[in-house]
Amino acid sequence: MNVVYISIGIVISLWIFGNLHRRRKRRGKIIHVVENHCTGCRRCIKRCTRSVLEMIEDETGIHATVKYPGKCTACGDCLGKCKFNALKLIER
Repeated sequence: MNVVYISIGIVISLWIFGNLHRRRKRRGKIIHVVENHCTGCRRCIKRCTRSVLEMIEDETGIHATVKYPGKCTACGDCLGKCKFNALKLIER
């Protein structure tokens, strides 16, 4: 029974330390929209909990843009939703 508790403790510890490492690694980064790849599907905007992204329409068409870069935490939630590789993390 002790082996089970130790195993659960190790898994939880690794999960916590992994999240802390990812946060430190993403510090100083921001989301960037590659306009040539964006199709305007709005999946990233729906996924962003901080309302950082916005759709705009210009001479190249409809695409997402970073409206509030100061609010972006580089969490990567929008990256996972984009199927067209139109989003990437860059240095601030």
